[in-house]
Amino acid sequence: MSEGRENEMVTDLGSVFLGPKAENAEVFEKLLLEAFRDHVFWRRNFHPEDGFVVRETEKHAPGYQHSISVLSQELLGLLGELKAGVPFFSPRYIGHMTSDLTMASLIGYFATMLYNPNNVAAEVSPVTTRMELEVADQLARMIGYDTGRQWGHLTSGGTVANFEALWVARNVKYLPVAVRWAAEELGVTGVQVPLPDGSSADLTELGLWELLNIAPDATLDLAASLHRHVDDPYRAVELVGHHSLARLGYQEFGRRLSAEFGDSLPPGVVLVPSTAHYSWEKICRSLGIGGAQLVHIPVDNRFRMDTAALQETLRGLAARAQPVIGCVSVIGTTEESAVDRLDQVVQVRETSARELGMAFHLHADAAWGGYAASIIYGPDGKRRSYEETLASYAPEVWPEEGVYRGLAALEHTDSVTIDPHKLGFVPYPAGAISFRDRRVRELVATEAPYLFHRGASEWGYIGRFIFEGSKPGAAAAGVWMSHQVLPLDARGYGRLIGETARGALALHRRIDGGDWSPFQVVLLPRPDLNIVCFAIGHPSFQTLEATNDFCERIYRAMSVGEERAARQIDYFVTKTVLRTGEYGRSVVPILDRLGFSYDDYVRAGGVSVIRCTVMDPFLAARRGRTDYIEGFMRSLREVMRAQL
Repeated sequence: MSEGRENEMVTDLGSVFLGPKAENAEVFEKLLLEAFRDHVFWRRNFHPEDGFVVRETEKHAPGYQHSISVLSQELLGLLGELKAGVPFFSPRYIGHMTSDLTMASLIGYFATMLYNPNNVAAEVSPVTTRMELEVADQLARMIGYDTGRQWGHLTSGGTVANFEALWVARNVKYLPVAVRWAAEELGVTGVQVPLPDGSSADLTELGLWELLNIAPDATLDLAASLHRHVDDPYRAVELVGHHSLARLGYQEFGRRLSAEFGDSLPPGVVLVPSTAHYSWEKICRSLGIGGAQLVHIPVDNRFRMDTAALQETLRGLAARAQPVIGCVSVIGTTEESAVDRLDQVVQVRETSARELGMAFHLHADAAWGGYAASIIYGPDGKRRSYEETLASYAPEVWPEEGVYRGLAALEHTDSVTIDPHKLGFVPYPAGAISFRDRRVRELVATEAPYLFHRGASEWGYIGRFIFEGSKPGAAAAGVWMSHQVLPLDARGYGRLIGETARGALALHRRIDGGDWSPFQVVLLPRPDLNIVCFAIGHPSFQTLEATNDFCERIYRAMSVGEERAARQIDYFVTKTVLRTGEYGRSVVPILDRLGFSYDDYVRAGGVSVIRCTVMDPFLAARRGRTDYIEGFMRSLREVMRAQL
């Protein structure tokens, strides 16, 4: 087959997974056995002159036999225990963000796990470090970053990836102050700084507000410019680090700001939509920024960041000269899979720079929805138009144009979090962080002489630039293998994720058209990606608290708990609470349909909803004998009647 024909080949999703009934068991077993036998061959042929450590005669010793017997018995016990787990592989599971995993990722992980590489440094992971950086390059290309300029790597998950993004954003934010102090100590003058409004000024003439509102790119250029103004650039680097917030800490850095500038300004804030993941609170606390400096921007009735509210918030911050460390836009909320209009957030940032003189780091938390960006790329790697993208999923009208534009705007961010272990369908742990400008690595770099050896190629020392230390090379191999089988474009991951969206929309329509009388099932808006949520009411419930309690009972009846094993459940769901402090008036349409007021909502503290995450691409495909959507409808009705 020619390369052109191969590039046009559409992936048959039936070949991607082991399958709900282990339909691909034969090929999976064959490949796993091949991986194990190959590993054994490698061991036996590495310096064969060394001979055997464990001799055949020793295997008959009582101690040896006892140990093997215990191993065998405990394995059988473990296998029995694992049957009480949750069947993520089944289309009946539409609960949390977990699903069947690609065979490629499982085989890649298993094969590499036998070698146990540690991707902290290439000298203990020469193969998987290369794979990790290739994966980072692939994800950056899908985002739209310049692959010759980007920097990225895998993490244990989205929380660590988000941590690194804000860690970098904070250090970039306060870097101009450190450069200013270094320039003064070196006696350097004449360093010009571009400002957000398009003008420029001498570094030493800027006030604190101006220093803290230099665009990220211009900030990194500023540090490089200082190096060019001195005879000893290494001395300049050393001095910038000496005066940095990372070295001095908040207390000493703040004391010096007050001493030099008189007024150190209010503390820097981080802006997130009210639907942002709970990790942002933890991150602000752990970085010393403080939970009080996490500012939530309201969302609209589609649960996307309200960009008008964002603009108004920025105007208020500018009026009181309070700097913004970073702004976070969510590409796929964990509750509803809502995709922020990132394209509009980018416009707000540009307007704020021009009119308010403000600059800040822009991060996309695409831990859930990042892989959906694959739908906008063709096999040739070129971006497809909205019309071309839409045609791939006809007759389903998906994605909406706003979702397409939000995904296409990822290229304008400074950093992006994407979790391969979510919509990448690979084993834990596998999050990822991508930065548009690789120079940010130096702002968080630390030395470890026993790992990072001067004179060696820098590609091999990921650990120098990341928050984590030891990390499994098997995770990198799993992601890399999955990307080889499912390319990050419309024919690979785009097709897989498109099928999950198709299933979610089919489920949403069927629930909307169902006869639930006397119950009332109130759907949240049409999902941007693949999560369907709904509230449940009944005429007998006089309060929102009673309604929420009923939702809790439905959830407990359809999820694994202390008193309910997985084998007793027909269909699995989870739930969430749209809390007053986070969702505000965006839930008023839901309250109206349930028959409650906003005051009821405030008193109850939130409204509980059932949450269905559709990750199985076969939910609406009708490949087997069971219509899973109709089955879910019947099961939900039975559970509601029983729980009433």
